[in-house]
Amino acid sequence: MSRSTVPAPPVVVINADDLGMSAEVNQAIVASFERGLVTTSTIMANMPGFADACAAIRIHSLEDRIGVHLNLTEGSPLTEPIRYCPRLCSAEGRLRLLSWPLWRLSGEEAAAVETELRAQVDAVLASGIRPSHFDSHHHVHTQWLIATIVMRIARRYGVEAVRLTRNCGLGPGPAKQVYKRVLNARFARAGLAATRHFGSAMDVTSLAQFSGPVEIMVHPFLGDEGRLIDLTNGSRPLDDVLSRWRNADRLVTYRELETQRRASPEP
Repeated sequence: MSRSTVPAPPVVVINADDLGMSAEVNQAIVASFERGLVTTSTIMANMPGFADACAAIRIHSLEDRIGVHLNLTEGSPLTEPIRYCPRLCSAEGRLRLLSWPLWRLSGEEAAAVETELRAQVDAVLASGIRPSHFDSHHHVHTQWLIATIVMRIARRYGVEAVRLTRNCGLGPGPAKQVYKRVLNARFARAGLAATRHFGSAMDVTSLAQFSGPVEIMVHPFLGDEGRLIDLTNGSRPLDDVLSRWRNADRLVTYRELETQRRASPEP
């Protein structure tokens, strides 16, 4: 292969999920930023470590690298209406881990979901952070009806990127593959698909070729002796998980992708 035909390495966003989950998770994510292992993170506004995470963001000047990790599946909600939706909250008023797809939402449920998600975004904005992107805890934003609400909120707040549903790695069944293609095309038509591929580091390694920017999801945590590990990939050392993607010239943030898209809009 001639030098001129060697494909350029992909542009990669490495996002640390779950900022704000706890002080311990926050410490691991900040350490990941300091070591150049991640480029962005998404924060959970309703979890116990939120205030600590906001303080760390300011101390380490990470404001331009932060999105919102929208959460409908864990912890206490920020708003009251969702507490009265038994499919979404327990009798104790805590968010439920959904075990089934929500193919139907009542008007009350849809309004409660939107109220809660907007409150989470508002909390992030009130802390002085303008989020660059949205994703979600347990990928709940990839459920069709929730995606509709998330896209509406993204437009309302001027957020220009929403995480794709996973489209690489071990393939799901044919029906789910079709669903994923249709949903990702929906994000793209809405102008919210800043990347072409999304998955864990292991998922993305399976790609034979890349047709555009890639997002890699990690869940940093401090393991034995304070070593950074990735809970996404069987608690392997984070350095090892990301060894292929350490080319600093190709690592970007969602804010940088937004700037690039504005400078070179697709025809």
